[in-house]
Parts: sequence; structure tokens; C-alpha cells
Amino acid sequence: MQRLDLLGVQAFICIAEAGSFNAAATHLHISQTALTRRLQKLEAGLGLTLVERTTRSMTVTRAGMEFLPKAVRSVRELSSALEDLKVKANHDLQEIVIGCLPTVAATRLVGIVREYGRRYPRNTIQVLDQSVTEIREAVLRGDVDFAISVLGTPNRDIVSERLFSEPMVAACPVEHHLATQPSLKWKDLEGERLITIGALSGNRLLTEQVISARRLELRFTFEVQHLATAVGLVCGGAGIAVLPLTAVYGIPPEQLTIVPLVQPSILRTVELFRRRDRPMSAAAATLAKMVVRALREQGAAKS
Repeated sequence: MQRLDLLGVQAFICIAEAGSFNAAATHLHISQTALTRRLQKLEAGLGLTLVERTTRSMTVTRAGMEFLPKAVRSVRELSSALEDLKVKANHDLQEIVIGCLPTVAATRLVGIVREYGRRYPRNTIQVLDQSVTEIREAVLRGDVDFAISVLGTPNRDIVSERLFSEPMVAACPVEHHLATQPSLKWKDLEGERLITIGALSGNRLLTEQVISARRLELRFTFEVQHLATAVGLVCGGAGIAVLPLTAVYGIPPEQLTIVPLVQPSILRTVELFRRRDRPMSAAAATLAKMVVRALREQGAAKS
């Protein structure tokens, strides 16, 4: 079996693609003498001349032209295989910590986590399913690899990318008189028994902005800390809750009714973000790519 001369093959490919020994040597960060020796060793092993060279020019021989695409393909496949091994080694027994909105964690994130666990069964994922404010603080402290949440005010210490946007809707008890409406204006909620989320929630901030801008007189009868609790109260007939659409995914229509909110229509934008000066591990970066791809596809499908 012919012994593999990887350095010689790499030198030949670089010479053929660069068109000169000087450019190839510069690309490989070696001297022209070292480059020439690598090529000569390969040619000696093959018993063939791959490159004809004079003091003024070089030409790839017919044998070299036949060999070149095979050499390129082989080196590319070997590089890919080595990269796969490197990624797997870097993924081995790593813990990933992410911050995630509870609604997203319980719905959109489930399939992604399941698939990641199938691919990398030895790794662990810790999900901090907390409020917008708590997640943002965890990112700034460096407690998480990345976050899936509403970023809010930009911060120069944070790098982010948009995942999806979703509307804020009115979740109504099925027997409520407003549940039959095709849509509701925010002003229609005046005088109704409303359920609000605690002050740390990004949804609370969006709601208060609308109330202030429109000078609405809304009556918040109940305050809870988690969207799931708000959904439970709506299903129990306690009142109406203004929620992001994700919060009511999977809730049977016989338990509550979703009514679009208009004038104004409000969108919640969910982003993936992390500290700018905290590089992600290979394991976290792989999970982040899966999150971006899946949630953007889900967002496009529902738009």
C-alpha cells in the first residue's frame, strides 16, 4: 500500500491552485525550499512528475491534472472527518447552561433539546426558565452560555440575533362575552377583570407601555409571577390575560379562547443573546445554532 504523504499532497494542491511556488509557499507559511522538497518527495513516491517547473514558469502535467480533483476531494473529506472528531471531543461531558423564557422552554425548545440530547447523550443542559429581567442579569453576570429571551434595551456588552416575533393576544375564558369577538381593541378591556404578570416580566412592560400611551383605565384584579399561572386562571374563568401567543400554544380551544388584540397590535420579539466577551464552548455553540435554525423556521411557518 502506498504510504500517504499528506504534506506532499497538500503542497501539490496549493501549488496547482495558486499557480506559483511563491504564492503556495506564502499560503502555507513555509519557505519555497521546504515546499519544493515536499513536492519532490511526493513525486518520488508516486514515480510521476506532477508539476513541470523552470526558473520562469510552472505547469501542472497531465498526470497532475488527473490527480488534482481526487487529491482535493480526499483532503477535504479527511479535513471534515478530523473536524467531526474534534467537535465530538469538545462536546464530550460538557454542561451547557442557558436562560430561556418559560413559555419558550415549555413549547418551542422541547424538540430542540430532545434532538441535541440524542446527538450528544453525554452532555447536560441546564435551563434557567426565568423572567426577562432575571435572564438578562444572568447573561450580564456570565452565569449562562446564552439566553433565549426578550432583550429589551440594547447593551454594548451583549451580542444578539433575532429569532422570531409573535403577537400579544387576549386569552379569554370560553364563556366570557368578549370571547366571541373576532378581535379586541385594548380599550375594550376597560372594566374587565384582568390578570397581569409580575414586574420582572417583559410582558408587563409591554402592557404598561400601551396603557400609558393610550391612557387606558384597566383593572388588574390578579397578579401572578408566571405565565403558566395566568393561563390556569384564565382557564378557570377568573379573568382575561394579555399574553404572548406562545404562552397559549397547545391549550385546547374548549379551555380558553384566543382573541387578537388590535389598536395597537403589539409584537414580542424573542432573541438569542450572550455576553460579547464570553465565547461559547463548542457544545454551546452547536446548541445555539440548532436553536437559531429551528426557532426561525418555526417563526416563518407561523407568520
